[in-house]
Parts: sequence; structure tokens; C-alpha cells
Amino acid sequence: MPSHVRTASDADLDRLAGIEAAADALFAPLFGSAAWPPPPPARTRLQEPGFILVVSEAADGAPVGFVHVIEHDDAAHIEQLSVHPEHGRRGHGRALLDAAIDEAADRGAKVVTLRTYADVAWNAPFYASAGFAERPAPDDDFHRRLADAEERLGLARHGRRVHMELALGMEMDADAFEQLVIDELDRLPDDMVDGLENVVFVVEDAAEGDEDLFGLYEGFALTERGTYGLGELPDRIVVYRRTHLAACRTEEQLREEIHTTLVHEIAHFYGIDDAQLHELGWA
Repeated sequence: MPSHVRTASDADLDRLAGIEAAADALFAPLFGSAAWPPPPPARTRLQEPGFILVVSEAADGAPVGFVHVIEHDDAAHIEQLSVHPEHGRRGHGRALLDAAIDEAADRGAKVVTLRTYADVAWNAPFYASAGFAERPAPDDDFHRRLADAEERLGLARHGRRVHMELALGMEMDADAFEQLVIDELDRLPDDMVDGLENVVFVVEDAAEGDEDLFGLYEGFALTERGTYGLGELPDRIVVYRRTHLAACRTEEQLREEIHTTLVHEIAHFYGIDDAQLHELGWA
């Protein structure tokens, strides 16, 4: 069954409380008739800084699940993720989670957090399968308010509650990153690399004044060189390490981003501009 994830529209909002209430009913066999508070109206959720995504089984269909993410400082907190039980076990929860992580990363979050039950199969183990890990809760006002709210609701009497985190971006030292760049250079087609003349490849941490820049070609394109070649210093293709690491969560993604950057900057050597690269899918 396909999962179509989108930003919640005004027409979606009235359905969300019913989805959450139905999902909460799944806890009854585990916890008995717990006195869960009624779900808040979705419009109340929208008063928090952040976003709500919904999932449907048709492109324009009614939502069968949603995720509410609250933004604070440089973090994104998954306040609620619910899928209606009638549509469960179809991958909708994972689709919502993945989309929420991607959206949080696009909006500048450095970490995604949540609080959940440690020993409920569709709680902590589900999030662990997506890369979240149990961590001590940060000692700040936001997380203290979350813990206080859970205490007022008595959530801990049903089982151990845990704080979990997923760091967005990767950590890799300069030597290991440079080796990946070399590996991806070796994977490029010979006819792309063999034509390079008086060009060096350089890895730097980040572009000064532009932390979002992945790479840079410094020099004269082949189409502009004219009498070029009389002792000029080499042109440079620069690959920025921190920008790539911030954009990726796995080594596979990192390799793909490095590959794209190399192709993009080498194309500038051959005189291909950004508009042409966009048409070719490399911008």
C-alpha cells in the first residue's frame, strides 16, 4: 500500500484527533483502561512552532496518520506520531517518520528527539530501527516541561519512559572524508576525468561565509582558456567536508553527495553552467 506524505492542510486537521484516539486504544491490552487524556485539537498543535505532516493511501486521500513535530533551538521534537489501527502495519508510520526527519533536516535541525515507552514494540524498538538511540534527556526548560507533563499524566506507571535522539548529519575526520573523495573520483568515467588539465582537487572544512556550499570550481573553464597554459597555477575543485556531512545520515548517502559534487564541479571545468546542470539533474 503506497504512503503519500504531505503537509497537513486545513481540511485534514479535524481528522487528526480521531486518528490519535484510535491509535491510543492500542495501549489498552497492555495497560488496561488507562485514563488517557483526550487528544488535543490539531489547531492547538499548530500553535506550537513546528509542523504537522499527514499520510494517506491515495494522493488526494483522507489522512490515515500524522506526525506532529515541535521545533526549539536547533532541535526538532516528535511530539506525536499516530497511524489509525485500521491502516497499521503498512509502512505508513515509517514513511511519516522518514519524512519528518527529512523536513527537520531541511529546516536546519541538528537533532531529532522524542519520548516514548522503552518496552512497547511500536514505541522505542520502532524508533531504534530508524537509528534513534536512548540518551539522557537534556537539562533545559523544554525537556523539563515534557517530563513534568508526563509526570502529571502518570505515564510512567505503565512502563519505563525514555528520551531518544537521532543526530542529523554525520561525523567523519578529514582523512577518512578525503579517502571517500578519492574513491568517488576513481569511480568517475574515464572520458570525464581524462580531459582535466591543470586542475587539482582539494578538501576543505567549509566555505567561508557559506556553510551550505558543497563544492566550488576556481579557475577558467576549458571554453574560456584561450592561450592558457603558460605557467598558470592549477585551477581548483574544492569539496567542502562539513556541508556534506551535515546533509547525510549514512555513508551511502555521503558517497552519493560527493559523487554529485564532483560531477557538478568538473562540469564547470568543461564550461557547463548551472542552468545546463539543472536540466541534466546535477544542479
